[in-house]
Amino acid sequence: KRANHQNQLNINEKFVINENKIGKNKVITMRLSLEGKTITLVDAIKLFQPKSIRLNNKGIFEKKITDSFSYFIANLTEPGYFKDDQRILGFTFFFVSSYEIDDKRHYENMKKDIYEIHSIINGKIIDDSSFKKK
Repeated sequence: KRANHQNQLNINEKFVINENKIGKNKVITMRLSLEGKTITLVDAIKLFQPKSIRLNNKGIFEKKITDSFSYFIANLTEPGYFKDDQRILGFTFFFVSSYEIDDKRHYENMKKDIYEIHSIINGKIIDDSSFKKK
């Protein structure tokens, strides 16, 4: 029996379980440069189609992994969207981090697709993520 209220747990405090820097989520990116070669938007659409990667209404490519998660592919050249491009120099693959355990799994899915696409176009992969092996 507790007599002293100081020994009791106060559950009126706000807390978050598995907090992942709420409001400070970072963007996980990998880039695929074509190394001096170029590709057209039509060819990029054909390249990504077998991987269920589609051009969305924002002018970038998107791959839905789950109902609540997608990763995106922007043009390596600013401003990043694709609009009748005839000379694409490369791609930036990215997603916004959410929960660390999911981030690693999503990163592995995205990385697998990048390496499969790389095997076709033979460019250069630049991994800017914090998941890369040291």
